[in-house]
Amino acid sequence: MTLRILSFSLLAHLCFNLSSVADTPRAYPKPPSYQDSEAKREERMRWFRDARFGMFIHWGLYSELGGEWKDKHVMGGAEWIQKYLEIPSSQYSPLAKTFDAPEFNADAWIKAIAGAGIKYICVTTKHHDGFCMWPTKLNDDWNITQTPFRRDPMKELSEACKRHGVTFCIYHSILDWHHPDWPGRPAFNDYAKGAPDKEKFRNYLYGQLEELFTNYGPIGMIWLDGSWDRQHWTSDDGKQLEDFIRTLQPTVVINNRSGYLPPQPKLDIKIENTYSYTFSGDYISPEGEVPSTGLPGIAWETCQTMQLPNNWGYSRLVGFRTYVDLQHQLVDVASKGGNMLLNIGPTGAGSIPPQALGCLEKFGAWMKLNAESIHGTTASPFDRLPFEGRCTRKGNRLFLHVFKWPDSGKLVLPAANRVNRAFLSGSPETALATRSTPRGTVIAIPKTAPDPVDSVVIVEIEGEPQPLKSPTVISKGLQAEVSSVWPGREDHLSPKHITDGDPHTIWATEEKARAATITLNLGSAREVSEVFLSDAPYGRITSFELDARIGGEWKMIHSGTSIGASRSIVTDSIRADSLRLRILGATDTPTLAEMQVLAAPE
Repeated sequence: MTLRILSFSLLAHLCFNLSSVADTPRAYPKPPSYQDSEAKREERMRWFRDARFGMFIHWGLYSELGGEWKDKHVMGGAEWIQKYLEIPSSQYSPLAKTFDAPEFNADAWIKAIAGAGIKYICVTTKHHDGFCMWPTKLNDDWNITQTPFRRDPMKELSEACKRHGVTFCIYHSILDWHHPDWPGRPAFNDYAKGAPDKEKFRNYLYGQLEELFTNYGPIGMIWLDGSWDRQHWTSDDGKQLEDFIRTLQPTVVINNRSGYLPPQPKLDIKIENTYSYTFSGDYISPEGEVPSTGLPGIAWETCQTMQLPNNWGYSRLVGFRTYVDLQHQLVDVASKGGNMLLNIGPTGAGSIPPQALGCLEKFGAWMKLNAESIHGTTASPFDRLPFEGRCTRKGNRLFLHVFKWPDSGKLVLPAANRVNRAFLSGSPETALATRSTPRGTVIAIPKTAPDPVDSVVIVEIEGEPQPLKSPTVISKGLQAEVSSVWPGREDHLSPKHITDGDPHTIWATEEKARAATITLNLGSAREVSEVFLSDAPYGRITSFELDARIGGEWKMIHSGTSIGASRSIVTDSIRADSLRLRILGATDTPTLAEMQVLAAPE
């Protein structure tokens, strides 16, 4: 009996060792050029456009470090810690021997994500450190089987996605700091010997992608990355990579970071990161920014991470963006026709941080009432709205997302269309009163906002939206008459900043004042439709009244409390020759960034 047990033990040990030996990557010939068409693209992109909301998941060995290495730390880009701190591969690789993730629960992850109204995940299979988060057979020293964890999180996550109706997508880095044959390998890879062989690396990359596309069922999208090294990864390399991926699963959506660089269109918008705006693949991927005007006719996805300032992998050193900011960004993105890929970085132990879980729960509560205003919607038909918020559209339904609830009790839809019905999201049985005016349809709304972050008013219209011409600013450059100016700082805190159209410049009263008056003389009676105020960046005003001089007499047209960064006051049809803002109370020296008077087009 003892001999039989010993023999079985030796056999099991031999089998384990054989299974851990890397397969030699087969040679892949140049793939055939994929013959794409508009019909094929529309078909594979349909689910992606309808989803609008996805979740990025950055999880790997770097998650164990949480932004710290010995006595050093990085405050942003925790997933780049090996590069930022130039950690030698021989010192970084022992992390694989301690990666255990006892708290990882794929079903709990995906349940929380699906509950937030998120339609797809994109999980890191391999980040720039080259560590493979699945049991690849193409290396025997740098994958999940070499850890105490030993499970296959890609398999568990893909199966959980099927159970919860979430589309499974993957992230895969092209560059690889660990592989000796990555042509741009870093100096801190102290394992590598000899000259890198790019063809060997290409076969390794292709072989790993073949494993992923073969072993985990249909993959909705692949988010490629790490192709910015144009010296070592060319446009032809990128095109061949896209063609190869199409041989594996032709219907997969591919982002724009393969490295392929066809002729690029010219965009008339400010761009912070040109790499993320490269036009290739199926869509572009602005990172951490939202195109100011959207990109009509172009598929795009903004990725944004929860952890400040720019941590995609988990960091124990920094805080999180607020739910309010993230919710408003989701709506902003959807209103411009894009997708939002919101990132979380689970801990090395395999748990989603409580701050991120709390944020997902808030998204879920909002989505229970308002999912229709995000999923399957198209961009807003309006260039400008007369309230602080955004608009999304689905057929003849317009979803007015109101970030700051007007205390006037009315909301204006700036369209010429007949309105058949208006109601609050979640209360379709209670119609809101409407009346048609030259400035659009005025909708009577309750005094209190249904949601403190984003209340949705649904408006059903007849026909295609017919936006009215936007009001014009008639106050720019006018000389504002003010009750006082901070002595000695007249240039920096000048009243001219009130009407310069720049929200970053301000006027301030004398230091001890807690009240003030600003008057704008329009020169002649004008049809005033709106007054825009901004108390950024300090937000000190606590009480104010707005007056208009009509027929030679002053009349109060609005009163309110805080102004904040943006306050739009829609007026009834009035013809006024002057406007006066009376600041009645402030927590400190009153300041004002903007007072814009808008008139309906004549």
